[in-house]
Amino acid sequence: MTPFKQPGKQPGSDSPSKSSLPTRTIGETTLNSLPMLTEVAAEADTHLPCVLSAEEIQQLLHQFEAHIETLFTQKLGLHLEQLQRQAIDRALDELKAELPELLRDALNAYLDSR
Repeated sequence: MTPFKQPGKQPGSDSPSKSSLPTRTIGETTLNSLPMLTEVAAEADTHLPCVLSAEEIQQLLHQFEAHIETLFTQKLGLHLEQLQRQAIDRALDELKAELPELLRDALNAYLDSR
């Protein structure tokens, strides 16, 4: 049987993979000799850090805030653009509706001033 991909460097990359999940290499085994899920989970617990440092928590919070801010800005930008288009359309519709009367009033005012 083929072993699973080992953690570490991604193919074609000089940096280690971001995933810190443990992987299990399985050599020549049968279905009955595979480990139970609880055994794999218990083994995986030893590889994971127990507590994040204050610096790591702050870094994650800053990344999370930046991500939320980006999403909020994009959503807000889309909504503002839609509202601007609606406002322009309404203003043009009002102008079109009032234009004949405005032109008539301007023409009458011009004729009266002669």
